[in-house]
Amino acid sequence: MQIFDKKKMKAAVLYGPTDLHIEEVDIPEIKPDEVLIRVRAIGICPSDVRSYLGIYKRQMYPWGKESYGLSGHEWCGDIVKVGEAVKDFSVGDRVVPEIIVPCGSCKYCGMGFTHLCKNKGNITRGYAEYAKSPAKALFKLPNNVSFIEAAFSEPIAVCLHANDIISAKPGQTVLIIGGGPMGLIHVQVTKLSGAQVIVSEVVESRLKMAKDFGADITLNPAKEDMARIVKDQTGGYGADAVIVATGSKAAIESAFKAVRSAGTIVLFGGTYPPANIEVDPNIIHYGEINVTGSYDHVPHHIERGLKLLEMKKLNVEKLVSNTFPLEQLKDGFELVKSGYALKVQVKP
Repeated sequence: MQIFDKKKMKAAVLYGPTDLHIEEVDIPEIKPDEVLIRVRAIGICPSDVRSYLGIYKRQMYPWGKESYGLSGHEWCGDIVKVGEAVKDFSVGDRVVPEIIVPCGSCKYCGMGFTHLCKNKGNITRGYAEYAKSPAKALFKLPNNVSFIEAAFSEPIAVCLHANDIISAKPGQTVLIIGGGPMGLIHVQVTKLSGAQVIVSEVVESRLKMAKDFGADITLNPAKEDMARIVKDQTGGYGADAVIVATGSKAAIESAFKAVRSAGTIVLFGGTYPPANIEVDPNIIHYGEINVTGSYDHVPHHIERGLKLLEMKKLNVEKLVSNTFPLEQLKDGFELVKSGYALKVQVKP
């Protein structure tokens, strides 16, 4: 077996808001229960951009050399080194990490809500040539799943979590507000349930993609009356469930006009900067509307997502609009920030 003896790697380092550099840093040492992974693909998440701008979870990601790899978490790769206590993985295995590291002892972990763990950590630092992970947090990639696809494991997992919340059934109607990368994954996941899918999005090219991914009805709320169209398609009742896959205040408020009584509204997208929504509480009270959030995922969602990719039930490669080398990571961040891209991936 070839001995891995490299000491240095290229990695992104952030010295302040948008002050991003690609520098040579030490390759992280692994513990006996960890593995070192050559990062092959990583997706840029909007939360990464907010961290890059200095407005998100700064307590978790310090400035300077210690920031190497940043908050990058949508990554995958192949193992180049294993700790002496690792039994189930070998050099060469293609893997993706479960990025959430729960404490296992708080109330939420005891309830099975590991994604809400009070003391959770995250496996990040993916914007680098190499990253490490505890072996217990890894999933092997099916042979027919590419690195490009595997980098979507976490986005797929969070969509599956939201899908579990709404529990869509054949013949029901689900409205997805927002046709960005996450909204388009929601389209594909929800269609698997047999529900009718309606997508509301202001960007026409994204509406076309939603149709390509199986949306039954698409509409532009800037040009059409979303609530009227949804009710026309549901006998005047409204959608059984609404997934708000955007942080827009207006989009969130519009969901209350399109959901049926005893229906469910899931707030899937974070709102930055924070916003106060305006809604008549009587709509919730008299209509018995269920309003809930959907945040992160639990490990079985990663496993299920990989199975769907293996079965070719999801098409995520089509969502990649741009790919950058690590040296152009700042260009990738700025493109995502502009809102003109779908999914942007980086190949270190």
